[in-house]
Amino acid sequence: MEWTVAPRMRMDLVCFAGLNLAGERRIVDVHAVGGRQGGDVAPEDLKSLVVLGAVGTRVLLKTAPGDDWEKHPWRAILVTKAHHYRTKEGETGVRVPDLDWFDKPDARRTDTEVQETFPYAETYAEGLASGEWTFGRPGPLKQKVKAIVIDKA
Repeated sequence: MEWTVAPRMRMDLVCFAGLNLAGERRIVDVHAVGGRQGGDVAPEDLKSLVVLGAVGTRVLLKTAPGDDWEKHPWRAILVTKAHHYRTKEGETGVRVPDLDWFDKPDARRTDTEVQETFPYAETYAEGLASGEWTFGRPGPLKQKVKAIVIDKA
């Protein structure tokens, strides 16, 4: 998996090999001094995730790491002031129980009875301008993510 992390980022990405935040769990700690700890995540081991970071943290999941990545399925996930939850320890974050479907930012499980796709954006810039907490180009993301970009608004 290809990783791009902006300078001075501090956040945790909790990746799950199963849906609904279940299965094998890998925690990737992104340190403010530029390091990443917790090992790599194989595409086949990523079906759901939790983003733990300050308001303004953005995670972009790409299925194609090249210059034309916006023509392939991708998803952006943002921790916003209006869309987040707090852990028992007081950390802010968002949960994504199924990479392919839209759920509330604090959902622990995807609701299979009312599944809908996340908001569509033609480009990353268009999605940022929409003000949504998650957006992208819908398509199969589970077990297909090839690149992760982490930055701050």
